[in-house]
Amino acid sequence: MLEAFTTHELLSNIPVQIESICTYEDRLLVGTKQGTLLVYKFENDKIDLFLTLKGFSKKTINQIAVTTVFSPYQLVALSEGNLNVYSIQQSSIQLLPCEGLTKTRGSTLFSLHQSSAADEMPSAQLAVACKRKIVLYHWLKKGPPQEVKEISLYDVPKAVVYHGHGYSDKIYIGFKGKYCQLNISSEQVKDMLCTGRQLEATMLWVDKDTVAICKDEWSILLGEDGKPYQDEYKSNIKWCDCPTALLYCKPYIAAVINKGIEVKTIQLVDPIQIIELPKVKLVAQDKRMFVASATHLWELKLNDLVYQVDKLITLKQFELAEALNKMSHERGGDHEHASRQRTVINTQAAYHEFINKRYEKSMSRFQKSNVEVANVIGLFPDLLSKKMQDKQQYPPEIVEARNYLTTKDIETGLEALEKYLVAKRFDLNKYEEEVSNSKQTKIIIDTTLLKCYLQNKPKMVASLLRLKDNECHTVESERALKRARRMNDIIILYKSKGMHEKALTVLKQYANMQNTQKHELGGPEHTIKYLQDLGPEDIDLIKEYSKWVIEKHPDRCLDIFTDPSTVHSLPKEQVVQHLKSLNPDIALQYLERLIDIWNVSSQEIENSLITLLVEKVSSEWPAYQGMLAAGVVAPCAPGSEPGQLGTLRLRLTHFLERLQNYSPATVIQSLGYEIPLYQELAILYGRQKECDKALMLYCHVLKDRTKAEEFCSKYYETDKEVYYKLLRMYQCPKSLEALRLDKFKLDEPKADMGAAIDILVRHYKYIDVKEALRLLPEDTKLQDVEEFMCAILRDRTKDSRRNLLLKSLNLSDNLKVKSQKMFYQKDKLIVTAMDSCAVCNKRVGECAIAFYPDRRIVHYGCMSRDIQPDTSS
Repeated sequence: MLEAFTTHELLSNIPVQIESICTYEDRLLVGTKQGTLLVYKFENDKIDLFLTLKGFSKKTINQIAVTTVFSPYQLVALSEGNLNVYSIQQSSIQLLPCEGLTKTRGSTLFSLHQSSAADEMPSAQLAVACKRKIVLYHWLKKGPPQEVKEISLYDVPKAVVYHGHGYSDKIYIGFKGKYCQLNISSEQVKDMLCTGRQLEATMLWVDKDTVAICKDEWSILLGEDGKPYQDEYKSNIKWCDCPTALLYCKPYIAAVINKGIEVKTIQLVDPIQIIELPKVKLVAQDKRMFVASATHLWELKLNDLVYQVDKLITLKQFELAEALNKMSHERGGDHEHASRQRTVINTQAAYHEFINKRYEKSMSRFQKSNVEVANVIGLFPDLLSKKMQDKQQYPPEIVEARNYLTTKDIETGLEALEKYLVAKRFDLNKYEEEVSNSKQTKIIIDTTLLKCYLQNKPKMVASLLRLKDNECHTVESERALKRARRMNDIIILYKSKGMHEKALTVLKQYANMQNTQKHELGGPEHTIKYLQDLGPEDIDLIKEYSKWVIEKHPDRCLDIFTDPSTVHSLPKEQVVQHLKSLNPDIALQYLERLIDIWNVSSQEIENSLITLLVEKVSSEWPAYQGMLAAGVVAPCAPGSEPGQLGTLRLRLTHFLERLQNYSPATVIQSLGYEIPLYQELAILYGRQKECDKALMLYCHVLKDRTKAEEFCSKYYETDKEVYYKLLRMYQCPKSLEALRLDKFKLDEPKADMGAAIDILVRHYKYIDVKEALRLLPEDTKLQDVEEFMCAILRDRTKDSRRNLLLKSLNLSDNLKVKSQKMFYQKDKLIVTAMDSCAVCNKRVGECAIAFYPDRRIVHYGCMSRDIQPDTSS
């Protein structure tokens, strides 16, 4: 059994009977049955009688206490049912007059509660039990206490204790057979527990918000709400006998029993120490602890903490050892030794908890110790490689415990190990620079976490592997994943390690297996998703492993190249060439998606799209020409050809008109004049600003005057003579040689006066009339151009009338302005050198001036002042 305290007998067989004791600083006060007050002074283990006050009281001194909040200190003493307050001087104790204490006559006990003298506003509280009432006092400054409140009770209190640090608003009161809690502010009394067989009440304020009350052989710990604690750190304490008084010296709590003193802790059930002392009845505690009988006085002295910690480690009482180690550190002990002891405590406690299969606590202890991660992992089977496992060394009892682990034990232990490894991983990332060999440790941690997750939490495997900083050992992880048949996670592992080619090879292998739909990696979607996640630096891999997807799944392969995350970053020219070499139709779809969906536009992209469409049209044209020759189909307008050809031509003309960045010259060159794509050529000539060629195609090859007029409307803003060119095309057509269409049998263009005059009539506003009339032949009849001339004269007349009207309105406005000018100029003001400013009273001189309607003159600069003109005149 541990010896937490040793006793030193200070007084024995004294001639007076001890009835009360209290201590402060280096003083001990003893109140006797004979009314004498003894003041002792002690140094180290010696005690000397410092002052004897005979006749301090006529009768027994029942209770004494000292408040050290204010200087000089004050002594509160209860004797003969009267409560008195004394001032403690250097060599005497003087009574302080206090009128408020007259209400305490007949008092039986009191409780003194004081804050620390270092507090911003130090104070002290006094609760006095007087018959069936309790009188409350408060110290806020030097001098006697001031009465605060008087509260009536239903019975005579047997014990009183304040609750909490600083100013307290709650008091625990023990009656005969019952404990209650009193709220000072509301004066409400709340029943709590009975005292049990022992009718006398025993209480002690332990620390912070905890109070211990005794019931039979039990001490029950209550919180601020007056309810017992329900946790493992503050459990009820059972003594071997009914206690009559309590002492608290963190982490120990001691009770006075018939045998003497029993020592325990709040956390542990088993007794720590039993000190046999005869007939102990009184206790006192400040910086030191004292117990007394009627004729003897002892000091309880806490033994060396370092010795106690070593002893507790041997006894495997690690929680108490940890508490004492912390106390030793706080009290200024050898910090290095305390740190070494703390490490030993955590290590031994961790192994002890592991042996007892309390894995959560074991891992928590390992977290605080300096045991290597590999050593902790090696406690469980099949987590370390055989070579690394053979390097680990354990105590014999640990080796035995490992051999008897059940499946349930391993499952529970791995859950605790996971939390330990996650915490270690966090610490390692946070303090990586301070840890030696951190890279190897991270590899061990992550690889072990992977194996733990495979056994207990398979869904967490993918999350671990996706971490950017995961350091899973590739070979070990691959072996474990294959053993667990986690092929999807193997792909994630390869991806995280940059082993893309190996991952894609596995995906291709499983996708091309029979019955792939039954396998988790079956189908092309896994390869597509993987390739989508690759960047432009892996374009060669993307091209290589997209081949089989393009060949076998052409309807889905475009998802590889048009994913939102990579569509803008991939080298598009390489993608187009790759798709074109495998399937031009897919290349065409890719280009259309780039332009229509992703708004990707450049000369290269648009040239590629139009060139591909031209090639497709060229490949379809021979079949259409054969059908024409055979008479299967009749000639039709461009874009309305049967089958795929009509659709392709519509798409081609749509993109030629819509797109803005392609090179018309390049496209014309790709056409090659091998097939009669006249409409497409007209659009391209228009883009090249060769309007004559475009209009020649519309007028004399396609013979579509509507298209020609639409062309003129479209290009009129850039070429103001386009309608004149159209007129000239019908009136004075040129040869078709400039179009280089000699291969096709085309009729030579002829003049069309009807079309020319119709153009003049409908579009005369956009044509120079003089130039148009010069184009007309000399033999043109007037009746042929009558409508054109009438329209011209009508417009000219309308313009003339509008101009005359505007001239009249302007003249009217001019006369109105002149009239107003004459009106304002008819009034005059003569200013001489002697005139002065009405504001500043200075002469006007040659400065700029202004005048008011009342003809007062002011400087122009003085107008900003607040002057009200005189309107009386």
